[in-house]
Amino acid sequence: MSSAQSIQLGESSFIPLLKMPPKTSSKFTLLGYYIRQHLFSYSLGVVAILGTNWIAVSIPEYVRLSIDLLNNDLKSRQDLLWEYMFIMLGLALVMVVVRTLSRILFFNPGRAIECQIKNDMFRKLMALQKNYYDKNPSGNIISRINNDITGVRMICGFGLMQAFNIITALSMTPFKMWQLSPNLTLYCIIPIIIVFTVVRLGMNVLVRNMRARMESLQRLSGFTVSSLSAIDLIKTQTMREWSTRRFEKENQDMLRRSMKIAWTRSFVMPMLSNLEHFLKLLVLLVGGIMVIEEGFTIGQLTAFIAYSALLTFPLMGLGWVTTMFQQGLVGLTSIQTVLQQDLPRANLISLPEKKLKSLFAEGGLKVNNLSYHYPESKKDVLRHINFSIQPGQVIGVLGRIGSGKSTLVNGLNRYLDMGKGSIYLGDQDLATLSDKDVRTCIRTVTQLPFLFSDTAENNINFALENEVSDDRELFQKILYSAALDKEVARFPKQEKTVVGEKGIMLSGGQKQRISLARAMMEPCNLLILDNVLSAVDYETERHLLREIHKLLKPINNQQALAGSLLIVSHRVTSMEHADLILVLDEGQIVDQGQHADLIKRPGYYQQMWALQNDHNS
Repeated sequence: MSSAQSIQLGESSFIPLLKMPPKTSSKFTLLGYYIRQHLFSYSLGVVAILGTNWIAVSIPEYVRLSIDLLNNDLKSRQDLLWEYMFIMLGLALVMVVVRTLSRILFFNPGRAIECQIKNDMFRKLMALQKNYYDKNPSGNIISRINNDITGVRMICGFGLMQAFNIITALSMTPFKMWQLSPNLTLYCIIPIIIVFTVVRLGMNVLVRNMRARMESLQRLSGFTVSSLSAIDLIKTQTMREWSTRRFEKENQDMLRRSMKIAWTRSFVMPMLSNLEHFLKLLVLLVGGIMVIEEGFTIGQLTAFIAYSALLTFPLMGLGWVTTMFQQGLVGLTSIQTVLQQDLPRANLISLPEKKLKSLFAEGGLKVNNLSYHYPESKKDVLRHINFSIQPGQVIGVLGRIGSGKSTLVNGLNRYLDMGKGSIYLGDQDLATLSDKDVRTCIRTVTQLPFLFSDTAENNINFALENEVSDDRELFQKILYSAALDKEVARFPKQEKTVVGEKGIMLSGGQKQRISLARAMMEPCNLLILDNVLSAVDYETERHLLREIHKLLKPINNQQALAGSLLIVSHRVTSMEHADLILVLDEGQIVDQGQHADLIKRPGYYQQMWALQNDHNS
C-alpha cells in the first residue's frame, strides 16, 4: 500500500497499530521503552566504551615508565623502552577499533529508534480522528516529526554513548590520578566543582529558552505550511504584505529565542573548553613544586598532565550532553502528546466479511432521533433527525448554508462521533463497528477533495488494494462516468499526467470529478456525495447524475458499485430523481418527500426550485 493510500484510509483499523508505546505520564518511561528494544546493542556498546577508557588510562602509565626510564640507565634497558613503545602503539590501534565499534553499537540503535518513533507517530496520526486535527495545525505536527524526533535520536545515539563514556572516564581517570598523587588530584577537583556550579545555573536558563524556541519553531512551521497552502488566496486578496509581516514577526521571535540560547552557550561552553588549559597550568605549577621538593618524578608529572587532559574531554562533553539531553527531553515531551492520545475506537474488532455485507442488505441504514452538538458548544447543530436509507434507494438532502448538512454527513460516515443509539447499519449500532467496517460500507466524496502530487491515474486508483486497476475497461468506463474521458485525453500524458500539489494543475470541477471517479472504483453499500457537483456546469451535472444513478445497477454481471446513494446538494436539479428528499433547516428536517410533491408545497424547496429555474432560463 502506498503512502498516499495510507493517508486516505487513515483509520486505526486500516493501519495496524502493532505494539504501540505504553501510556505513561513519564517521558523517561517512554524513552526507556524504546531503549530496551536495543538493550543488547547498547550492552555491547557499554563494554566497548569500558574497553576504550581502560586503554586510554593505561597508555599514560607506559608514558610514565618510558620517561622515567630515560632518566636512568637507558643503554642497558633500551629493549624495555622499545617494549613500552610497542605496547603503547598496540594499545592505540586497539583503541581505534574498539572506539569505532562503540560508535556503531550506539549510533545504529539511535537511528533505529528514530525510525521506530516516526513509524509510531505516523500510525498514531493516521488513527487519530478529525477533532485532533481541528486543534493541531499541520505545521505543528510536521515540526514535531522533523525536529523533535531528531533530538530524541541524538539522546539515544550520541547522547547515551557520551553519557556512558563520561561516567566511565570520570571513574577511571580520577582513580589513576589519585594513585599518582592524592594532593594534586584534590587541587584539580576544586576548580572543576566551581566551574560546574556556574555551568549548572547556565543550563537552567538554556533549557527554558530551548523549550520556548521549540514552541516558536512550531508556530513558524505552522504559519509557513498554512501560507503555502493558501498561496493563491494570499495573492488574489493582495495579502502579501500582511503575510510577510506575520512571517517576519514569527521569524524574529524564533531568532530572539535562538540568540538567547547562543548567548548562554557562549558563556557556558568557553568555561568548559578552557578548563583543560587551566588544569594543565595548575598541574604544572603544583606538580613542578612537588617534583622539586617531594621527589615526584618527571614521568609521574607527565602522566598526570596526560590524565588531566583525559579528564577535561569528558567534562567538556558533559556540557554538550547536558544540553543535548535537555533539548531531546523537551522534544520527547512534545512527541509524547501525540503518542499518548486516546484512541477510543482502537479496540473495536472488525466483523467477518459475510456478516458485514449482510448488514446493509438486510436492514439498510437507519437514523433514530439523532441530535448532536459540538464539544465546544452547547447548541444542537442537529435536532431529532429521523430517516432511513434502504438498499437501492437514492436519498437527497437539501438545505441552506449552516443548516447542518455537513454535520449530518460526518455523522453518517463517523468522521464525527455521534454516540450510541442514534445510527444503525442493519441491526448493528454504527458506534460499535470498527473504522475499517464503516469505511468499507460507507464511502464519502466531499466538496473539497484532496489530490496528491501524482498522476491522475494513481489519484483515482490509490484506494485500491493493488494500487493500479488491472481492469482497463472498467477504468475507462469510470472516466466516462465521471465526465473525465475527454479531458484526460487532452492532458499532455493522458492519465499519466501529474496533477500537481493538491491538484493545482486542475480546475475545481476536475478535482471533484477525479474524487468521484476514485469513489466509483470499488463497491460500497452507501455512497455519500457531499456537494460534489457544485463546481460543474449544468450539462456536466446532468451527465454525472445519469451515471451516478447507474452505480446502483450491476456492471457486466458484477456487483453494483453502490448499494444506495445519499446526494447532498444546494442544487434542486440534483434531487429530481431521488426516491426521498430531506429538507434541512437549522438542524431539523422541516420537509420531506419526492421532487414532484415538494415543488407543489410552499417552503424552502419550492423557493429554491423557482429561483434556480429562473436563473437557468
